[in-house]
Amino acid sequence: MEQLRPPINRGESVTDAERDLAKMADKSFLNLWSYASPYRDKKAGGQTTGKELCDLLVVCAPHIIIFSEKTIGWQANKDSGVAWPRWFKAAVWESVKQIRGAERWIKEFPDRIFLDRECTTRLPLALPPADERIIHRVVVAQGVSAAVRAHFGEGSGSLLIKPAIVGEQHFKTHNYGNDIEPFAIGDVDPNEPFVHVLDETALDIVMRELDTISDFTAYLQKKEAFIRSGRLKTAAGEENLLAYYAVYANDKGDHDFIPPSGGAWPEGATLDIGDTEYAKLVADPQYTAKKRADEQSYVWDRLIEVFTKPLLDGTSIVPEGFAFDLQKSELGVRYMALETRFQRRTHAAAIVGAWERGKKIQKFFRMMLDEGDSTHAETAFFMLTFNYESWMETYGYDDYRMKRASMAAVYARTILMERLRLKRVVGISMECPGRGVGGSEEMVFALQKDWTDEERAENEKERAAYMVMQPNMKATRFRAQEYPDVEEMRVDMLCGKEFHFTDSEDALRQLGIMQRNANAERPVNRQQRRAAERAARRNRYRDRA
Repeated sequence: MEQLRPPINRGESVTDAERDLAKMADKSFLNLWSYASPYRDKKAGGQTTGKELCDLLVVCAPHIIIFSEKTIGWQANKDSGVAWPRWFKAAVWESVKQIRGAERWIKEFPDRIFLDRECTTRLPLALPPADERIIHRVVVAQGVSAAVRAHFGEGSGSLLIKPAIVGEQHFKTHNYGNDIEPFAIGDVDPNEPFVHVLDETALDIVMRELDTISDFTAYLQKKEAFIRSGRLKTAAGEENLLAYYAVYANDKGDHDFIPPSGGAWPEGATLDIGDTEYAKLVADPQYTAKKRADEQSYVWDRLIEVFTKPLLDGTSIVPEGFAFDLQKSELGVRYMALETRFQRRTHAAAIVGAWERGKKIQKFFRMMLDEGDSTHAETAFFMLTFNYESWMETYGYDDYRMKRASMAAVYARTILMERLRLKRVVGISMECPGRGVGGSEEMVFALQKDWTDEERAENEKERAAYMVMQPNMKATRFRAQEYPDVEEMRVDMLCGKEFHFTDSEDALRQLGIMQRNANAERPVNRQQRRAAERAARRNRYRDRA
């Protein structure tokens, strides 16, 4: 690819543990939104370089996640009553201080965050506006899991969660009248916004199970609300808390910490979560089935990176007469990245199906639309395959791409004009994988607006010229089993014959993208959750083809 502008160097981690954290973040949150070891340009004491802001910063509006990582060796030659306070203060307390400092800097100087120590390259993405941003604070405290296993004689090595322990009670007895409880984490800074503490065992499990920005942040928000509600008495490790969350759903069909019997929490009720919840979850056949079904969802991840890689490498092309603007180019892929793993699975199935249908058809259109009431229902996605035919060679490939992009823009405007409840549309136009000479793709991002009569009339002319969303479209409701029961609506526009790939891997190979190993997630056969989610999602639809 031609180098059109300098590449974006997303920063370098210092330690092996920080590098591992950055790799996990790239896998879960994807490359455009994760930045290792950013800096603030606070130079003091004659220093000529900036100061590290945090160990990892994730920015995917409206979310900001601040990670601070410390790996502190456990003093096995000391009694746990001595070793625990020392480890906690070094691994957790110092990280909390770093996170508080990073958050203050972000609030006061949002435009003074840099990717390099010399503070010459600014963070390329603008932070979400102050009144919209949601900040999450995560301490990664490593070096303790082996000691936890030795102390309890069994288990995964994750720390006990006990919200009754607050602040300095984790390492001080003076003035608190308490005994220090080693290997237990509560609310580390109760008078300030909540800080999550993940040890090495918990980090691996949580990042593996919740490997999208929306799944991860939703869990953090529900967890902190649950802990500060006073309803959680103890949880035998983060993985068991997560398993409880995965099993139950609230009346909206979202994962949540509801009572085991369902409904609202009785006055004064508390909950102990035992040490077998996660083991039961992963042993459930439906969990295994979910993981297998989710494998196809990584087609969506790979499509995102088809667009983000050129943005980072400095090789993305913009139409003639337009200047490159990363903030604008990021919008479409951001909304793709904000989809949950389950939503990505249904979208990916729709897209692979569109590739199957479009293989030997010149033009095929498929739209995915959630007709529910969640924030995800504010965005419609579509896939348009428009193949380069031999008769087009008279005009050339560049002319073909311009027409394909114009056609996609007409589809986007038409969708918004016909569905005023939508806030935005994200569309991808491309040659069908394995077909054609170029293998190119474009993304269109369009926002809802008050359309004038003139704009509608002009769009109708273009719609007729390109044969956009004609009467031969077909709407299909789609029901997804095994997670919640979700209905989707699929909209097809068929202009020719059908062709079938052998499988989604074949489609990815022809697209030239390596499919990532899904690396396990596994559904849940919990009657309560399914009943709640069925009731909540009964009237949900998506446009799919």
